[in-house]
Amino acid sequence: MNLFKILQMLFISTLIMSAGDNFKLYKFKSGMVYYDVKTSSFDNNLNSQVEGIARLIFDNWGLKELKEEDVSEVQSGDFNDTKSRHTLTLMDKGTVYTVDYDEKKIYKTRDRDLDMAITEKLDLSDESVKSLIKLGANKTGKDIIAGLECNIWEYGDQQVCLYKGIPLKIVIKNAGFYSEKTAVKVLLDQEVPQKEFSLPNFDLVEDNAYSNDRASIVRTQDYISSIMDLKNEMKKKGINLEDKNLTITPSLEKDIINALGKKYLDKQKKYLPSLIEAMKRAKLCIAKASSKPEAQKCLKPVEEVNNKLGDRTPSFDFSNLNELKKQIAIKALNKEIKNTEVTAQCVDKYSKTTDVITCTEGKLLPQESSTVHNGSGLVPTNSQENNISNQD
Repeated sequence: MNLFKILQMLFISTLIMSAGDNFKLYKFKSGMVYYDVKTSSFDNNLNSQVEGIARLIFDNWGLKELKEEDVSEVQSGDFNDTKSRHTLTLMDKGTVYTVDYDEKKIYKTRDRDLDMAITEKLDLSDESVKSLIKLGANKTGKDIIAGLECNIWEYGDQQVCLYKGIPLKIVIKNAGFYSEKTAVKVLLDQEVPQKEFSLPNFDLVEDNAYSNDRASIVRTQDYISSIMDLKNEMKKKGINLEDKNLTITPSLEKDIINALGKKYLDKQKKYLPSLIEAMKRAKLCIAKASSKPEAQKCLKPVEEVNNKLGDRTPSFDFSNLNELKKQIAIKALNKEIKNTEVTAQCVDKYSKTTDVITCTEGKLLPQESSTVHNGSGLVPTNSQENNISNQD
């Protein structure tokens, strides 16, 4: 039960009041940003130096976007080694292509949350700044990168310099580690040659989960239904969420979240006890499994419940099944069970999504807990919203 994912999806849904004429991931129609990448890490026995390049290319306000990084790593110390790392991801109207240069394959899938944003024609161009604010980042100054003045944001051991939502410099610095990614050339609102979006001539592996995954279909149907319920609920109160002059008060923010979350919360009350029992049985079953088909069969009851909830079922590597792989799966299921038990207790106790979020916050395992702390934990308060245009 991934609460952080649930919060992300609810947050995307609340952005319907930002709907416009076009889907926008960026404030510019097109862009080409080229970076230098440098990373250094060291300890008593091993030093590592990474150098290379990266690029961000987008067109049609981000409806088509390519991210690529190509670096070489030199290790010295107890042993010496040089290796390269090349990654590339292309997003094209909701279809995602991920290139694996080691296997020489391209994995094709779809992002349903992105599909939803594209369908609703959401303007997400301020999301990078909003996310920083929600993380508790502070704007500490300005810098000139690649000829553009950007605002410096700092949080924890990270520093990001943003120019109208586009990262021009990212620095991570802590004991024994330093990483810097700096833009060296930026071209905005210029024609982007389509060859910039070219993929290597590798075998294409298509992920059928987008069309065959029942959970994702249910989730999308619930999104659409919840948005309609929200609009109807707000209409009864005389509120038009698409009114750009609408002031989102903390009270209205909670009403929006609770209206969006009602359908899913009702499902949680009904199905979470069954999900917990199914995962416990799956754990015992996997421990006794002797082959991949047997181990996969153990997860079927879990998948059946998740399909009703619209949640994804975790998948594990059961090929050439051994004790280590079984223990990895069992450990992951233990975490899922603990998080689901926490959520189930809160769901049983409360009837509103905002109360459930407050109840579970801080009690889930670190990788599952939301890092958002403002207001309800989902969206900035009205005063923050009003300051966004001046923050990026």
